[in-house]
Amino acid sequence: MHIPNGFLSNNLSAGLLAGTSIMFTYCLKRVYKIATTDLPMVSENNKNIGVCTFDFFNEKSEYFQKLTIIAMWIFSSQMFNIPVQSKISAHLIGGVFTSIIVGPFAGFLVISSVLIVQSIFFADGGILALGANIFNMAFIGSFISYYVYKAVANKSHHLAVFIACLFSVLSAAFFCLVELNISGVVNFSTSFKDMMYLHLIIALLEAIITLALLWLLKFVCK
Repeated sequence: MHIPNGFLSNNLSAGLLAGTSIMFTYCLKRVYKIATTDLPMVSENNKNIGVCTFDFFNEKSEYFQKLTIIAMWIFSSQMFNIPVQSKISAHLIGGVFTSIIVGPFAGFLVISSVLIVQSIFFADGGILALGANIFNMAFIGSFISYYVYKAVANKSHHLAVFIACLFSVLSAAFFCLVELNISGVVNFSTSFKDMMYLHLIIALLEAIITLALLWLLKFVCK
């Protein structure tokens, strides 16, 4: 769902870029504060999902190294694209996995950073559309999806991951379609079925992979 240059109106692109820039700055401050204090949010995330003990993120000097490793995994997973229409593609997001492991603020930063690198160095998503891509995949696909997970996690961790992954991918695809429709690139009603059907498959695949990775991480950390 990387939107390339020339697909969105200038006003929409500028507005989303401004909004996501503010969010990026705020999350950067929050993550820096977490990494330089006692990491309360990260420890809470690990405790809530039972992924592993606090040792996984206890070493402050290793915190950003672990964020980098997660970012590299997300980058690799997003390189497998399925064409949807013209230069628009469908792919895994990894936002739920990231936000569950490192928290919603760091999750937003990780996904945003991956999108920035992909846009600048690999022409995967336009620089002018960067705000829209970050909004769709980092804000909706990771940050907001974390709170969807949290809303269900007390009842069932596995169900919460499954629902959050469906919400992450389908909502990101939905907003992508809305943005393209506003810009006059596609017709919402005629494109909705194909767009959402393909991303439903992606969402199910992402849920399975996310559950498997979280189980593997829990197993490794024992």
